[in-house]
Amino acid sequence: MNLTEELRKLAVLHEEGHLTDAEFADAKRRLIAESGAAPSAQAPVATQVIAPAAEAPAGFAETKFRSSRWSSGNVFFPDSLTLASDGLLFRKGALFGSSEEHVHYSAVASFKITNGIFLSSVSIETSGGSQPIFVNGLWKKDAKQIQDTIRVFQRRG
Repeated sequence: MNLTEELRKLAVLHEEGHLTDAEFADAKRRLIAESGAAPSAQAPVATQVIAPAAEAPAGFAETKFRSSRWSSGNVFFPDSLTLASDGLLFRKGALFGSSEEHVHYSAVASFKITNGIFLSSVSIETSGGSQPIFVNGLWKKDAKQIQDTIRVFQRRG
């Protein structure tokens, strides 16, 4: 098996939450070292780990939240929202491809949580003119954590 296939397998494990960011980076470094190849521009995008920026709060780690498969519209392709040091990344999967939107924390105009019995829906409106980001099927504690993280970054920015 070639290096690219090994890196893709590693990226899938990381995306599914089986590997932490540190474990992923360490395993990727070992794979590249064992193959004797230097990291190239042709490496898959999914294998790149986002390093925290200088303005990130101390100890901030990139966090990924996925919609519960119990919620409507998320059975096969659950939405995901990743909170990184430079903004949030919303990913909506589909049978063929996916769509992604990156929004800097300073561009978040409003944040709304609608709570159900177990799950919550989150609506994030931006000042950039794009459509609001709507994620349904998040656990209540995850929705609250997303809201708190956005507030922390907006206070710093």
